[in-house]
Amino acid sequence: MAGAPDDEEEPVERGSSRVRRFARGSLGALGLFAGVALLATFGLIAWGLAWLAERGSHEGAPPPEAAGPAQTVAIASLADADTLPPSVRRYLENTVYPPNVGRLTAAQQDLVHPNRRFEDYRPIPETFSQNADEIVTVRLTCDHYYYEGDDPIEVSLEVLRGNTPVELLSLDAGATREGRAGLEGNRTPLRFTPGEDGWLASLDPTRFADHHGPILVDARIEYAPGTFHEETLRLFFTPAGRIPARFTSEVDDALVNGHLLVRIGIEVDQPGQYRIDANLYDRNDRPIAFGAYKGELSRSDRTVPIEFFGRLLRDAGARSPFRIGEIRGYRFLDGAYPDRERMAALPGRYVTRDHPLDAFSADEFMDAHKANMIELLMEDVARGIAIEAPPIARPGGDPVPGPAGDAAPEGTQPTPTPSPEATTPNAPSTGASASPGRT
Repeated sequence: MAGAPDDEEEPVERGSSRVRRFARGSLGALGLFAGVALLATFGLIAWGLAWLAERGSHEGAPPPEAAGPAQTVAIASLADADTLPPSVRRYLENTVYPPNVGRLTAAQQDLVHPNRRFEDYRPIPETFSQNADEIVTVRLTCDHYYYEGDDPIEVSLEVLRGNTPVELLSLDAGATREGRAGLEGNRTPLRFTPGEDGWLASLDPTRFADHHGPILVDARIEYAPGTFHEETLRLFFTPAGRIPARFTSEVDDALVNGHLLVRIGIEVDQPGQYRIDANLYDRNDRPIAFGAYKGELSRSDRTVPIEFFGRLLRDAGARSPFRIGEIRGYRFLDGAYPDRERMAALPGRYVTRDHPLDAFSADEFMDAHKANMIELLMEDVARGIAIEAPPIARPGGDPVPGPAGDAAPEGTQPTPTPSPEATTPNAPSTGASASPGRT
C-alpha cells in the first residue's frame, strides 16, 4: 500500500473522528440523565423523611379543636337606633314596611286616579303673543288611557283663542295601530261632531279587535284660513281576546297575624305571572296605603291576596272600616311587546269589617333578605368601609334631605317608589256602613 495515494487514507481518519465524537456525546448525555435521576431520588427521600418526622411529631398530641359556629351580626331594628351606624339606621328607616305596600297620600294622583289622563291646553307656537287673548290653545284627549274589550273610546277636541272657542274651518282626524316598530295598518277615519265643550268623536273598539297595544289618534285642524295645526294622543287597547283574567264581585277581609288581609275574587283564563294592585282608604276616605300582589296565578286560583301591613296602618292612625278601591291588574309577558295583558278594573269600593287600631301589629318588617342586608352593612362598617347614608323616603317618593340622624317629618313613613300602574278609576264610596260589602 506504499504506492497508494495519500487521499485514499483520509476517509478512514474522518470516520474514526466521527465515532470518537459520537461516543463522547453519548457519554455526556448519559451522565446528565444519571445526574438528574440521582437528584430526583434524593428529593423523594428527603420528602419522605420530612413526612415521617411530621407524622411522628403529632403522635400522642390531642386532636385539633373543632371550629366554632360562624359569628353572625345580631339583627338590628329601629329600637336600637341610637347605637347603630348612620347607614344602617337609615336603611332600617327606609324598610319599616315590606316592598309590596306603601303609604298613599292625596298628592299621589297617579295612584289615587290610576287611569286618569292629564292633558292640558297646549299653545300653538305660531300664535304666541304678548296679548293672551290672541294665543290659540288646543287640547286633544279622551276619558282615560287604558281600554279593555268593548269599552267605548270617547275622544274630545277643544280649540280656544284666549278663552273663546275657535270655529274650525276644517278638521281631519283618524286612529292608527302602533307596534314595536311604529305605525301599522291603515288609518281609521275619526268623525268629530260639535258638542257643548268643543268637538266629540267615538272610536269603535271593534275596529281594532285584532290589535293589542297603543293606538295613535291624530287631528289636523284649520283654525284660520290656510293655517293648520296637528295634534296627537295615544291610548292603550287590550282586545277582548287578550284579556287574561277578570275580577269577580267577591271581596273579603280578615285580620291575620296583625295585618289586614284582603282577598279579591278572580277568574283566570290565562295562567302566568300577574300583578294586582289596590288602594286602601280610612273610614273618612282619606288615602292610607297602596298594596300589591305579585306572583303566579293558575286557572284553579279563585282569590288574590293583598296584605296591608299592620305597622303602616298604626303609623297612619287609620280608622276602620276601610275602603278598598282602584283594584286593577295585568299579566306580565316577559320579552313580548306589549309586555302586559291588562284586566278590566273592578269598579267601586269594598267596605271592610271594623278592626280596632290596636289589633294591628307594631312590628317592623323583617325577612331573610333584609336580615342579610343588615349583616352585610354591619360587616362593611366593621371593616371601615365608608357607606353614604341615603335620604329618608317619604310618601310620594320624594326623599327627605339631611344627614342620616335627621328624623322624618311628622306623619311621614317610609314607602317604596310607587309603580306607574294605571287602570280604570273607581267611583267614590257612597256610604259608610260598618258591615262588609260594596258601596
